[in-house]
Amino acid sequence: MAFASMERKKTIPVSDKNRREMSLERDFSQPYPITKRYCILSSPRSGSTLLGRMLYETRGAGDPQEYFNPPLLQIERERSGDSNMSLIAFMKRMEMRRTSPNGVFGMKLHFYQMLHAFQASKPNKNMLAMLSRFNHLIWIRRRDKLRQAISQAIGQHTQIWSSEDARNTERKAIKIHPFACVRALQVVAGDDRGWEQLIETANLKVHTIWYEDLVKDYGVECRKVLKHLALEQSDMEIPAPPIQRQANEMNEALYHELKAYLGWSEEIG
Repeated sequence: MAFASMERKKTIPVSDKNRREMSLERDFSQPYPITKRYCILSSPRSGSTLLGRMLYETRGAGDPQEYFNPPLLQIERERSGDSNMSLIAFMKRMEMRRTSPNGVFGMKLHFYQMLHAFQASKPNKNMLAMLSRFNHLIWIRRRDKLRQAISQAIGQHTQIWSSEDARNTERKAIKIHPFACVRALQVVAGDDRGWEQLIETANLKVHTIWYEDLVKDYGVECRKVLKHLALEQSDMEIPAPPIQRQANEMNEALYHELKAYLGWSEEIG
């Protein structure tokens, strides 16, 4: 497959979240042969981390991370001492370390990460060939894209991407202009639209889950995902939500500022 080389021409920012994702403590005890692959199609701040963490905590669904995310490759290059490690080599290492004992391997994938990995501006046959390797595709989306964009804008400004980050309390002291949220909206909506078009044109079979439904009825929605993965018969317990929502009064204030900035009156909003 024609993956990009992702050579380190400049330092890539690595977050606390990235380092947790690549922690050796997350590895399974030994390599297991893969019998089932699945991919979570997502856009930034769509709830994919919550879904992926739930699947990992079952201990029977691999550890779905954004393995096409450049910081993860950078961490593995530094750890191994191989500064030229390719994405293909990295993926082989992750398959050996992150496949659960029942043979399940999963990953998450933002649309823009896929384009970057294949050095392309639009989907091509190599990407479809890659997606065809997965037995199951799960598409997680978010209905309220304004709040999704606000979450993305805050994350970009603070580089705090999870409630588990030690610096999470610093979010209260920042100021973000609504224009930053408009730019973030283009990112999250563009990624979601990319998957929408690809799924339609390539006739991909996906199980769609909405973030709002996942938060509202966590147990039911998680069980649907396990059923789609044909893991519902394995007596897996649904773990309690492994991470907390980051949204707070700052997100809500930004939401109203953004609507006012866009000329969106409360009467029609």
